[in-house]
Amino acid sequence: MNIGKFVDTEIGSTYNYTVLVLEMTERLSKNDKPYVAFSFTDGVDKVSMFFFDRTVEAMKTIGVDVGKVVDLTFETKLYNNKKNFTVNNVVVCPDPEAKVEKFVQTPPFDIADMFNKIIDTIKKCSGRPYNLNDPGVPSDDYSATALTVRLLNRNREAFCKSSAAHSVHHDLRGGLVYHTFRMVYAAFYIYKVYKSVDLELLVCGTALHDIGKIHELDTDELGTAEYSVDGRLFGHAVIGMEMVEEESKKGPYDPEEVRQLKHMIASHHGSLEFGAITTPATPEAFILHELDMIDSRMYIFEKELGKVEPGQMTERIFALDNSTIYKSKAD
Repeated sequence: MNIGKFVDTEIGSTYNYTVLVLEMTERLSKNDKPYVAFSFTDGVDKVSMFFFDRTVEAMKTIGVDVGKVVDLTFETKLYNNKKNFTVNNVVVCPDPEAKVEKFVQTPPFDIADMFNKIIDTIKKCSGRPYNLNDPGVPSDDYSATALTVRLLNRNREAFCKSSAAHSVHHDLRGGLVYHTFRMVYAAFYIYKVYKSVDLELLVCGTALHDIGKIHELDTDELGTAEYSVDGRLFGHAVIGMEMVEEESKKGPYDPEEVRQLKHMIASHHGSLEFGAITTPATPEAFILHELDMIDSRMYIFEKELGKVEPGQMTERIFALDNSTIYKSKAD
């Protein structure tokens, strides 16, 4: 994973960076004085900063707003034993070459290529002689593979744009397809060890496990995701199950395969404590949950290890049960 510029800043030093504004909200300090809470990105990292004694209105008056490329002056400080950043000044960047798209976080692989490889892998794991040059499936095919391919293709644009989360892991434009791509490949390879599982079902369920996030999250052009009304009311598992059910009504699909796909979506969080509708009751559902845990945690490992030098340990990471992790000198 690439390392952003903020990682190398030293405590007590002041820096001038060109960055993109992702979020900008006004808050009140303990002394009832206004300040602006910013979220910036250098194209790799997202960083939160405060601009004290300022208001959102004052920022907008000088042209600083969400979606703007700005020249930022800030100081790196130590607060609660953590690196902290405070804004000294921020102005709209006058450089016409500083385009917004240069600063939008995206996966390290081409988004369209990842989507195409997901579809190809689903087809290869079906055991049927599909034409991999055709993105679709035959009109008389009502297999689990056909349902999955049709549902993904129908929602391709939203699926490729969506973040995989509001925060924590794969929270970037195209994060959903990146997360799914890695999991589908992992599912394909884990079958080489556990031959007793249904490979077609495992890969299809893995490909669809988070499809409800295209409606749970509203992802903007900058990759920032906010929960939709339906997302807050139902969650992506319920939404994903409904999408599979709706698709299954368009043809004579096998009710048992549809049931299994819906169960995998319902149980992929593993336990009720962590938001699962039910717990995994099939080998495929169990493996899906474990792969989901692996990929989300590995993303956090990759991101956090990119912030430290070999031989060092990270700060405590909330998403990893407040653990600290070590970057080997062998890296």
